[in-house]
Amino acid sequence: MKVFALLLSSFILCTQFCVAQVDTLYTSTTKIPCVVKEITPELVKYTNPGEDVLNSVYKNVVQKIVFKSGRVEVFAEAAAYKKVNVWREFEKVLLTQAEKDINGLIRIGDISTIEQGGSMFSNLAKIEDRAQRNLKIVAAMMGGNIIYIRHQDVQGSRYGTPIYGTAIAVNKPMEAFIAGIVYTNEPANADAFRKVIGDKKEFQATESASFTGNANDVRVYPSKRKFTVKEVKIDNDLLIVDGALEGASKYKSFKVASFDKEYFHVYYEDKGTAYNIKIKI
Repeated sequence: MKVFALLLSSFILCTQFCVAQVDTLYTSTTKIPCVVKEITPELVKYTNPGEDVLNSVYKNVVQKIVFKSGRVEVFAEAAAYKKVNVWREFEKVLLTQAEKDINGLIRIGDISTIEQGGSMFSNLAKIEDRAQRNLKIVAAMMGGNIIYIRHQDVQGSRYGTPIYGTAIAVNKPMEAFIAGIVYTNEPANADAFRKVIGDKKEFQATESASFTGNANDVRVYPSKRKFTVKEVKIDNDLLIVDGALEGASKYKSFKVASFDKEYFHVYYEDKGTAYNIKIKI
């Protein structure tokens, strides 16, 4: 027994010594023992211990590096992305027009909105703010926390003049159109989700939230809809549940927007309306 204890202690000391001889790269979901070779404006290049093959990871997904010397380098790029746990935290969603901000992130889907002023004298800045808020709400419902803006068109009020020979004049209020792509820096974890829900297949919703692009706000109401889980899978890097939701029979698959130990939220769209359903575990 003493010999075994001595061997175990030696193994632990050896392991700690070996780990101390390498750098440690921390992402949002894991840590990678490695030897950092180079840090470029976009990438961190490294090799695995005992190997010569050069690997790389985008700096966007790196939180920090702890070097074997003890020095710690924190990356501001990763710190800028805030975790969005539920759709109500939509203000945390980041809007960006820089492609470098989405390198290495997971694409969730396309998104767009158009917001018009109520009159010819509406405030253009406020209309643009409402359009951006609409995008953030839907992105949070989808489980995203970054929106890459691909196209933005903001136009002021347009006044028409009567066409020759007619008395017709066309006046259009100011409007803002924004289109983008929703991303997340949180990789999908099917194993963690399966562990949380266990063998349970039948669940019940507690809340339903819906949002249409031209609505003033999210419609939230209590719900007792039944939700059945048939399969949990990763599809195109997204956490998907194949199943059935009462009242949405034509849909067979739902994106898991977020989950914790008590609830999970699923997302789907129907006729231009975004839905986020809160389901009790």
